Amino acid sequence: MYLRLVREGSGYRYILRETYRDNECWKFRDLMDLGKDPAEYIEYPGGCGFYFKPEIEETLQEKGVDYTSEDLEKAFFPFLDPYVRQILEKFSNHRSIHSPWKSFSNDELYAHQQDLHSFDRRRMHFLRVGRVDIGDLEGRPWKFLNILLEKSRDEIEHTIEEMEKMLRPHEVRLYIYTALHLQSYFPAHLLRNHPIGLDPERVDSYFLEELCRLNADHRFFKGMDVPEDGSLHPFLVRYAVMYFDHEFSGGSLDNYIKEFFRRREFHHRNKVTRSIPTVEACKVFGISVETFKSMTRKELIQLYRQCAKKAHPDKGGDHETFVRMTDAYECLLAKK
Repeated sequence: MYLRLVREGSGYRYILRETYRDNECWKFRDLMDLGKDPAEYIEYPGGCGFYFKPEIEETLQEKGVDYTSEDLEKAFFPFLDPYVRQILEKFSNHRSIHSPWKSFSNDELYAHQQDLHSFDRRRMHFLRVGRVDIGDLEGRPWKFLNILLEKSRDEIEHTIEEMEKMLRPHEVRLYIYTALHLQSYFPAHLLRNHPIGLDPERVDSYFLEELCRLNADHRFFKGMDVPEDGSLHPFLVRYAVMYFDHEFSGGSLDNYIKEFFRRREFHHRNKVTRSIPTVEACKVFGISVETFKSMTRKELIQLYRQCAKKAHPDKGGDHETFVRMTDAYECLLAKK
């Protein structure tokens, strides 16, 4: 069982749901509408004790749901009184939690994970590891995927949405870039794992292409009804909003450039990047000081990205020119 937040127009409500097995497919069903505040269904007799209002158990019994008190506690946990929740967290840290998959062999576990969609695999890998270069996630079992096993598509999305709340703003767009495996569109590109250095229009175009492809993938929506008019499913609408509401961070490219210099710095190892006057730095990019002052930080980054692609040594450019351009960029960026 799990509590699913359902948005309706400008409002929302919580639904108590259950995943169940239907032949060879995992589906979900609504058990009870809990309104806007599930906490209203929790009673506190005193101390650290609590119990759920009778109508919840009565509803579950009427629907023939097989559940335990721990199942309800887990579902309602975020809505418990903070003090009670803290006590339960301390208790759970000292009790042994047995994973139902612990006794499975690698072959058995791999067989169960075969049903997981590649989009789920890539999302979980980034959320657990935080890497754009995901390598090959196929051909072997991964323990971090066990949390998605025997769940309906709706419960999988619920689980991942909760984990996505831990993403920092500068990680969001990079996360979606990785989850949709957009680096596959730049197989030989030097910056395929550093999307801030790629053509933004091409990246946006590939993002929309992959999102539409996923929207038409019946395997991803297995066990669910897909809109027949071809409109974007709400599960994916949120990724469109997340993608265009955030930008790629410059950190990945900055780290790449530093690593690039470290590997190629055969001479002048103790040389410190000198400070370049604004006028001189602007000349490197062929702009006036007035133009620079009117530019936003984002526009400066785009200008550097365009110039760096032409001057990059791996693209036939001159090493010294690229170094000077990067020094000028860092000096100008510091002023923004």
